[in-house]
Amino acid sequence: MSQIKKLAGQTAYYGISSILGRVLNFALVPFYTRILPTEEYGIVINLYGVAAFLNIIYTYGLETSFFRFSTKQKSIDAYHFTSTAILFTSLLLSGVLFIAAPSLITYTAAEANPEYIRYLALIVFIDAIVAIPFAKLRLDDRPVKFAAIRLTVIGITIGLNMLFLLVFPDIMEGKYLAGLQGVVSRVYDPSIGVGYIFIANLIANSLYLPLLFKELRQIRIRFNWSAFKPIFYYAFPIFLMGLAAMFNDQGYAIIFKFLFDDPEAQIGVYGSAFKLSVLMMLGIQAFRYAGEPFFFSHAENKQAPALFAKVLHYFIVFNITIMVGIAVNIELISDVFLGKPGYKEALYVLPVLLLAKLFFGIYVNLSVWFKIKDMTIYGTYFAGIGALITLIGHLWLVRIPSIGYFGSAISALACYLVMCLLCYFKGRKVFKVPYNFTKPAVYLILALAIIYTSNLISLDSVWLQYGIDIIITAGFFLIMYLFERKNFRYKTISEASE
Repeated sequence: MSQIKKLAGQTAYYGISSILGRVLNFALVPFYTRILPTEEYGIVINLYGVAAFLNIIYTYGLETSFFRFSTKQKSIDAYHFTSTAILFTSLLLSGVLFIAAPSLITYTAAEANPEYIRYLALIVFIDAIVAIPFAKLRLDDRPVKFAAIRLTVIGITIGLNMLFLLVFPDIMEGKYLAGLQGVVSRVYDPSIGVGYIFIANLIANSLYLPLLFKELRQIRIRFNWSAFKPIFYYAFPIFLMGLAAMFNDQGYAIIFKFLFDDPEAQIGVYGSAFKLSVLMMLGIQAFRYAGEPFFFSHAENKQAPALFAKVLHYFIVFNITIMVGIAVNIELISDVFLGKPGYKEALYVLPVLLLAKLFFGIYVNLSVWFKIKDMTIYGTYFAGIGALITLIGHLWLVRIPSIGYFGSAISALACYLVMCLLCYFKGRKVFKVPYNFTKPAVYLILALAIIYTSNLISLDSVWLQYGIDIIITAGFFLIMYLFERKNFRYKTISEASE
């Protein structure tokens, strides 16, 4: 149990930064939905969806490859080789984006603003060149520094958003501090509008460079194809898997552009509901940060299968609890995080999206076998099949007027469920882990029953509704605690493996 406690502690550290850091979209949702029309917010969601794909392309699986070769084949200088490769390919890619921005912008929701593509090119360039230094912090077991740097940049990004989108406009309109209008007018141009969201992100991202100066200074520009080739061959399937996985997660932000006559508004409405499901993804993302180096470092342990099974059990228990907490309190959460009523039109899809995220998290756990067995090509197969399901689901279901947004959520659920099944049945033939899904399945059925039963309770008093929802949530938390408390207190890994 000590190893699981250590993993939980590291996950908590990474979670601190992840909770606010999911490309900052969730931390700023309450702000954006109160000051931006759905059309403008749709542009932001669309372009950050593009940025998510660019992040995968710029690093092309080298983070995971760095972990693998740093822990297994220490004779290969993975830190220098991966950092050098990312630096040069990122320079090339950002150069192309800068030059081709006027042509590329027509494929996004911001057709009149090619400068947005150039902002993204710089943002993603910085994200890419600090990816391996951040990975090194994780491998060196330094979650505090990792979280501190992430939180610093996140806080500055949020502050700059407030400054450019709220404080400066109010000053220019004379609502307060009118004496500063002359100073503000020198640094603020109202015509830039939502472009300041990307400018704020770029300014804040630039701070990664001094904050990670020590790690960046340690990089030596080195490249030898014969030494880099195994790193690249290991990473390439992960790169393809990452692209497919990102399409499964963020594909709607791009596909909607071609499915609706008013894509900006539709992306804004559905995207706001999708952002609330990020509450579920925060813990999963934190787990991924801590989990990869954890799984690799314990891969040769004889008790690893029992350990991995226990990790998945606690992961499912925790995330089912979170799912209930979000879905049952959907009215309270939406009132807090979604400002204008128009943003709440797609909230009915949230429980399905949360369930999809749960299965994605389960897949992250199940996928350990092909990473530690150097069979990452299977991750590409599974994610590719999932991406095909996502694409077909959107092109088929979303176009049906009576289904609409719900079709996107169903596509996500079907995608991750199929990926889980494929990964589990193939994985047990290669790296047998004694997973036990009986209790988690019971918990999930109970959770879904509570979620949909609670949604039938509709009270005239909003505050009474909030109270009932919170009581129901607390009751479920208590049930889960009573069922699991003995495991947390008394079970050990040696007992679990018997």
